[in-house]
Amino acid sequence: MGIRITNSMVTKNAMSNINFNKTSLSTLNTQMTTQKKISRPSEDPVTAIRALRLRNNLNEINQYYERNIPDANSWLELTSDTLNNIKDVMQTMYEKCAQGSNGENTTEDRQILLKELQNLSTQIYAEANADYAGRTLLTGHYTNKDLVFETDTEDTCYEISETLSTSDISSITYISNKFEFDASNPTIQAASNMPTDNEVYRIRLAYDSIDYNKDANMKLEYKKKAPDNWVGEKDPNVNGKTTIKPIGYTIETIINDDGTRGVTVNGNQKFLIDKTGRIIPGTGNNGSVSIKLNSNGNIETTIKGEYIGGGFKGANSKSITIETTVAGRQVGDIEANYEMDVEMVSTTDGEDAAYLDFSSGKAIKCIAETGELILNEDALKELQELKSINGKEPMTFTYDKTGFDRYELHPEQYYDCVDKTDPDPSKWVTYQKQTADINYAISFNQELKVNTEASDAFDHSTNRDIEEMIESISASLAAEATVAKIESMLEDDRYSNQKTELETMLEAAKRECDIAEENVRKAYAQGVGRFQVYLEKIETQITDVASRQNRLAVVETRMAEQQMNFEELQSENEDKDIEDIMIEYQAAYTAYQASLTATSKLAQNTLLNFL
Repeated sequence: MGIRITNSMVTKNAMSNINFNKTSLSTLNTQMTTQKKISRPSEDPVTAIRALRLRNNLNEINQYYERNIPDANSWLELTSDTLNNIKDVMQTMYEKCAQGSNGENTTEDRQILLKELQNLSTQIYAEANADYAGRTLLTGHYTNKDLVFETDTEDTCYEISETLSTSDISSITYISNKFEFDASNPTIQAASNMPTDNEVYRIRLAYDSIDYNKDANMKLEYKKKAPDNWVGEKDPNVNGKTTIKPIGYTIETIINDDGTRGVTVNGNQKFLIDKTGRIIPGTGNNGSVSIKLNSNGNIETTIKGEYIGGGFKGANSKSITIETTVAGRQVGDIEANYEMDVEMVSTTDGEDAAYLDFSSGKAIKCIAETGELILNEDALKELQELKSINGKEPMTFTYDKTGFDRYELHPEQYYDCVDKTDPDPSKWVTYQKQTADINYAISFNQELKVNTEASDAFDHSTNRDIEEMIESISASLAAEATVAKIESMLEDDRYSNQKTELETMLEAAKRECDIAEENVRKAYAQGVGRFQVYLEKIETQITDVASRQNRLAVVETRMAEQQMNFEELQSENEDKDIEDIMIEYQAAYTAYQASLTATSKLAQNTLLNFL
């Protein structure tokens, strides 16, 4: 049986076709305007999903390529420029030392060199405060702090815990019975009071002009490996428990349900460490045991008491320290910690006594003005035997310094210290020296360290060496001037009746002059070697920065290629060529016009025409 096609059905079908053609025409018109394949996700979900993924990836690439990589590159370039500037100054210092060490310098040459050294001494550290967009380049995470003091400060006070090693022990030639010339009162210089050269062993601290307190109970702390039979013994049946032989101390660690870590020492020393690694106050603090979480994420437990006998002469056993993982496994060697009394002295009470007098019975003295630890023979022998343990320097000396000169380095960049400037102890700020890398994300799952810490490139020794060279040259020039003055008096008839006195004084002055000149020669020779080491150290960092720049350049090239590839993929997925759109639009327009023409003719016929 046939189906009856009504006029209404024909009309509706024609109108539907017209509407379809018009919709296609509208879609193509939108594509012509936007040159995009779709304008809403519902038009093509697959294309839409792919577009979202490509756009997300391209946004990440743009963040790396257009922001992070240029920022990192600028940081590295400025760091390289700063280090090269400092290197150039050190190279000049090296050349000046080499020039001075040839032994052919006249008084005028030394005077010129003295002025040059004074100018160069500040230039090294003046370069060190370089910044990038308001962030100091060489200060690690403390980008809002200067590396060096910009002005002289009088009230700034730090308690500095300076780490030392046996390589810091050096010898100097100290002149005792320094000649004091009084032209108005020439006297016979006694043989026993003639200037004498003395070999003195010392450890030079990073700072001079430290706080002087004659009654201060100062101590040099140092460590060595505990005897082999002191190994920690892990209990095989209990997870996280280590027993230290032979004292029987047991350290047990557990991880609590809330994410904190619990440490129990001998069953009653209970410590809690929060998720950030901070010791929760009020847990397990009775003075005999202390713990801390180190930069490796391990637990360092220090047990106070005189556990190990037979310490160094003049030293007291202080404590032992063991490092364990959170699972209780011992890491490295057990450290035996000692301390030795240090006498605080001042040159105002007598310079010769400060350097040479050990009648107090203490083997180490600290001279406040010069920032030197002076060692007697016993202390020298004892400390020279020390070795680094568990990657740490064996010695630490803690002292206070109030007032810093312009261009002196901030202590927190190099040492554990406490800023005690505020009179209120509750407001003191504690700093712990640790590695402070600044990493930039430069690609997918790839980071690059952009900063260089000043402590890796140079330290206080550079300026301290320059200061000592300036002092040596100044002393030599002063001694030469004294000799010249006495010689001119001997030729003056007005002093003919004091010839004997002047001759003995001249002998003393010449002896001091000879020693001073020898000190200058030694200072130059040592300067050549030391500045060579300083140059090698900073060149190592310059090379490291250059290697990171090369790596960044490789990543930048790859990211540029990826950006171009993803832009092409995005374009292929989303965009449509205008030529293709015009062709499709013309075809759709023709179909639309044809449908209108056909429908108009169809509308002229009625049912009677078909009957």
